[in-house]
Amino acid sequence: MFKSKKKLIIYSIFFTISLLLLLFYYTGLFNNSSEQLKLSKPDPLSKIELVEFYDSNNNKYNITDFSGKFILMNFWATWCLPCRVEMPSLDRLQSIVGDNQFQVVIVAVERTSFSKINDFLREIEIKNLVNFHDPSTMAGKHINATGLPITVLFDKSGQELGRYNGDFEWDSNDVINYITQLKNS
Repeated sequence: MFKSKKKLIIYSIFFTISLLLLLFYYTGLFNNSSEQLKLSKPDPLSKIELVEFYDSNNNKYNITDFSGKFILMNFWATWCLPCRVEMPSLDRLQSIVGDNQFQVVIVAVERTSFSKINDFLREIEIKNLVNFHDPSTMAGKHINATGLPITVLFDKSGQELGRYNGDFEWDSNDVINYITQLKNS
């Protein structure tokens, strides 16, 4: 396959470095848990009112179904490595501050069956989050997402307060304090 030892060595080094980077990323070594939450401004092109998603009983929902409480809505997919990395922190955030004033909502944006998505969530021991599913995968287009994961914070009337692109340690003290202040305002 390789005609020279030099090519074999170069490919071996490249492969090893790639595996190490993937391992470091997956284990969270690139995440900075002391990083402060900096939400970007609401996206004026977002059309959250068009986003529809379903529960395990195939009941249809949109953001208006959660009015009256602050919502941290995370759009993710099982095939997305950063999504997998941050999901446990979203689960812990819901456990710590979730109540009748605040809820973390996760929406899987993929064509995978609902049962396989639920199997994945059980596998990584997600216990506090209710899973929703957008099998049409149109949510990303409607909210003008640049990739997954993307997490959007909504006020009690369903208006976007801000968003965060990429994975984050959602159960950090910074986020917990921020959400607590929102709820108390």
